Amino acid sequence: MMTMPFHSARRARALRSAALPALAAALFTPAVARADAAAPPAADADTANDVVVSGQRLSTARALEDKRASDRVIDVISADDLGKLPDATVADSLARIPGVSTIVNQDTGEGEYVTVRGLSGTYNAVMINGVRVANTDPSTRDVSLTVLPPYGLASVTVTKTLTPDQDGDAIGGTIDFRTPSAFDFKNPTTFRLYGSGGFNDRAKSAKLPAENYTVQGDFAHRFADDRFGVFASANYGVTHGDGQETENDGEWEPNQWRANSTEVIDQRNMHLPGIDLDFRRVKNTRYGGNLSLDWRGDTTQLYLRGQVSRQEQRGSNDVTDYRSRKTARLTQVNQNDTGLAQPENSVIGTTTIGGVTYSRYGYSTSQIVDADGDGIITGHDANSSQYWSLNGRSGVWDPKAFQFARNFGTINSNQTLATVSGGGHSDFDRLHVDYQGSYSYGVRENPDNYSIAYNCDKCAPALLSQGLDWVSADPRFPQASPTGAAANVQYDPTLLPFDGASHSRDKQTDNRINAKLDVRYDFDGWLEYLKAGAQFNRSRRVYNYTPLWSGDFTGTALDGKSLAASGLIQRDVPDILHGEYYYGAIFDPAKVRAAINAAQALGNNGLPSATDLLSNDNRNTEKVTAGYLLAHLKQGAVQATIGVRAEHRETKNIFWSDDGDNSGFDSTTNSYTVVLPSANLIWRPTDKQVYHLALWTGYSPPEYGYLSGGQSVARNAQNEITAISRGNPNLKAARAVNLDVSAEYYPDRTSIVSIAGYYKSISNFIFTNGSQVNADTSVGTVEISQPQNGKDAIVYGFEAAIVKQFQGLPAPFDGFGFEGNVTIQHSEGDTGQAYRMGRKIPLINTPGVLYNASLTYQKYGFEAKLSYNYRGKYIESLRDNAVDKWVQHNRSVDLHTRYNINDRFAIDVDVSNLLDDWKYWTTKGDNPSYLKDYMEPGRNVIVRASARF
Repeated sequence: MMTMPFHSARRARALRSAALPALAAALFTPAVARADAAAPPAADADTANDVVVSGQRLSTARALEDKRASDRVIDVISADDLGKLPDATVADSLARIPGVSTIVNQDTGEGEYVTVRGLSGTYNAVMINGVRVANTDPSTRDVSLTVLPPYGLASVTVTKTLTPDQDGDAIGGTIDFRTPSAFDFKNPTTFRLYGSGGFNDRAKSAKLPAENYTVQGDFAHRFADDRFGVFASANYGVTHGDGQETENDGEWEPNQWRANSTEVIDQRNMHLPGIDLDFRRVKNTRYGGNLSLDWRGDTTQLYLRGQVSRQEQRGSNDVTDYRSRKTARLTQVNQNDTGLAQPENSVIGTTTIGGVTYSRYGYSTSQIVDADGDGIITGHDANSSQYWSLNGRSGVWDPKAFQFARNFGTINSNQTLATVSGGGHSDFDRLHVDYQGSYSYGVRENPDNYSIAYNCDKCAPALLSQGLDWVSADPRFPQASPTGAAANVQYDPTLLPFDGASHSRDKQTDNRINAKLDVRYDFDGWLEYLKAGAQFNRSRRVYNYTPLWSGDFTGTALDGKSLAASGLIQRDVPDILHGEYYYGAIFDPAKVRAAINAAQALGNNGLPSATDLLSNDNRNTEKVTAGYLLAHLKQGAVQATIGVRAEHRETKNIFWSDDGDNSGFDSTTNSYTVVLPSANLIWRPTDKQVYHLALWTGYSPPEYGYLSGGQSVARNAQNEITAISRGNPNLKAARAVNLDVSAEYYPDRTSIVSIAGYYKSISNFIFTNGSQVNADTSVGTVEISQPQNGKDAIVYGFEAAIVKQFQGLPAPFDGFGFEGNVTIQHSEGDTGQAYRMGRKIPLINTPGVLYNASLTYQKYGFEAKLSYNYRGKYIESLRDNAVDKWVQHNRSVDLHTRYNINDRFAIDVDVSNLLDDWKYWTTKGDNPSYLKDYMEPGRNVIVRASARF
């Protein structure tokens, strides 16, 4: 949604004191809220030649003002910039600033999480109006940003270097979303109305609901002699989409048999067991609003601010599944023997056992395990399910069976994020006091998950007695090549019997309260002020998973019926992914829900036990008490902020312990204190130059899932414990020492050239969710599997950015401008996994290259912005045999156009994903030949209208 930028009374005073009358006069629309209380920039030297700026140039100027004046290294996105491009979420908008990349939602292709300078969202702090927001994900500290649309905000500030008055658990940085107040506007009363409509071309071509629309209204009013202000905003929007995806079904496997998931394998020759074709129908509804009440007295300012955002995602995911199946194989006595002949070359006859005829082989019982003990080796001795010809080093890739399935699952989730904060600022001569109390509530729930499967695994043997081969001219689109009777299975749903169905729900909530007090005392001379503060934060998270039913359709109208006869088919989809695949039957969501509800109502199969209802539930309470002291020094053009912060964190986890008759809830506790010194230096030799040097420390507590994972206890026949799998409450927090340097040059108020470098040295970095510890006990050695701290990690990188408006050139070239930035970064760390033998790998979610380039134009009331965003490849997760899951590079070309009819009315026409590119492409290893997931969401076309009164 397009919005106008906002202007704060504080900035107005700063501009007047800085003698920028030309710019101040241009502020006929509201401006961005300032990111932090920083000294105002000095006036430009050549004010006689000032050019009054407006529109998108004005929003650029305001963001650059904030960056230039800040005591920290920051980047600011103004409200107008948030509406410049057709971004679905604020995560997509954030990806356009240096050092920030987006992690997309695989279902929708929308940005959901972000990384800052190579560190995932769990290492960053996310705030709204300075309030730390609640988490909604059950296992991570990351904050899903899909719930926040890129409108209804005043600005977004990304802070990349921290000072002691900020939360210390943000190694990457902080992201602060600011909502407007009535004092952000020039006029005492302002009313704004926005509306947009459009469509998703992929959904439209698939004959699905495709419309997208949004409405937003804002109202601001000041009264009581401009001392009291009210701002209120509300928004509602709906988007539809059709995500089409191909993904691997089963991990890529080496040509030669592998013994386990940890040994090193040959990545040069791997085979694909199968693929899934996904056809997603998704509707996103987002609505919310914010309210701000502000009082501006002579010595005291008070505020009460509230915000709520909700996302309701409804849809379905149809999956067409082609896959080779594992079948029974002979097992080598010596599994490391590589010299055995292949079974088909060792047949010496047949043998009938129990009325079944088996091949008889020339292997000896010293070569192959004689499973039935009859002294000869036959097919009856096959005792291991494998893809390979033999269970042992002589085995090679040789699938013998095939399955085909059509599955369905609902996409049914709700997210709510709400914050309310109250506080103020009071001045007592040299003493200044800030105080705030806040509450944040987050919930993420799947109110009803339904799934159903029809699988040819139970088809006639003629359909199963072959493996699958795959051919493809493009590794994103592997093609299955079944032969004979199997070649028709994808077109004939009468061949698909019922395979299973389920119904469940889950819910994660987080209630977070916070109180903080900051006191500042001003001095004369080189010591400008001392500042001290204290803060308390408590987070209480609860996760409940409830399996409601899992079973079959015995006793219902669908009992014993194939997919064709079930009545669950809605229609056939002839093709997906630009005609690369025939898709076939898709399910009717309403009929699937009705069928499962009918089976569940009978209560005669698949009902969960008491343990099933509790085994995945957990609760977590964290309390953080913090205090800090800092000094702000200034001598001429040099200023410094030096100080220290201490944080004490207490954690209590309650989780289910699965131990037979002794099962029940268990608990763990842990606490620790971190001390975080820092020093930030700034040199401003002229009003156009700013240099930063920061040496600071930070930390990041372990993921919730690592701390409070459920416990499982294994016992032997004597009831003695032999193995334990559990979370690890004693995990250490990751600690980081950070060095940042940057240089910024501002040729004029709408331009900047900047470079920055950063280095992060991290200890106790946690890469993996499990490793094994042996504990010697009175009954022997107990294997304890739990998350462990990894070793050290480093991240370093370089950022460069340029923003240049070509004012002063001959018409019409004076309307053009350019914005661009590039980030090149390197990361490495030791996972702590012994089988990697100390080899270091890049950090999770850390691309090596990021860049953005935008061509802008503004003249004659017309504005345009053509933007290109590129994100390099990165590791998404660690996988078996050290062949990890990589996300391949991604690009997006987006177009924004606006015509300002006058200073009150404007029309926008935007197109996202102009080139119809992919949004999510992952592979097994970094080689693009080995597909894991490839997803395309299509284009979105949007028309907006706005009015301001």
